[in-house]
Amino acid sequence: MKLKIFTTTFALFLLTSLTIFGQTIDTSTQAIHSVQADTLTTATKTDQFAGTDDFSPMQLFFVLILLAVVLLGIGLTILILFILFGLVSVGILSTSIIVGLNKKSFTKGFKTFILLATTIAGFLIGGLTFLLIHKINHWWTLKTSIISGTISGLLGGFVFGLLLFYILRRLTTYFKQKLKLTI
Repeated sequence: MKLKIFTTTFALFLLTSLTIFGQTIDTSTQAIHSVQADTLTTATKTDQFAGTDDFSPMQLFFVLILLAVVLLGIGLTILILFILFGLVSVGILSTSIIVGLNKKSFTKGFKTFILLATTIAGFLIGGLTFLLIHKINHWWTLKTSIISGTISGLLGGFVFGLLLFYILRRLTTYFKQKLKLTI
């Protein structure tokens, strides 16, 4: 039985291998449908890459969205770095870290940071707001506008800082209780 299977397999293998290596058409004569090339001119008549520009509007749209996200991330990073450098150069961040280390309390350092940041922001916003009001309405003199704006901005910023610190402290205790974290 094994000899029959072996001889049949060998015969089929031999027959198929002969047809694979055999030449099926006569290649010594040229086919009728072949195109004759012009060998005298060197210029090409057609663009060989015509229609292969691979332009995809959807791919361009996604690349533009990705570019916008990357540029937005770079812009936000630069803005955050400028704010951080501003806080360090004005001394707000350094002072609050020193107060927190001196008092050995993160809360006191954070409160100092909030109060200093809101007070200085209120000083600037109040002074610029009253200066703008003076440019529009001319109710007071320029000195009176700037002095009253900066004083009201200082007081408003300080009160806003106290209120903001109180709200943040209440929110953190609320979330600690909700998440059941230890104090």
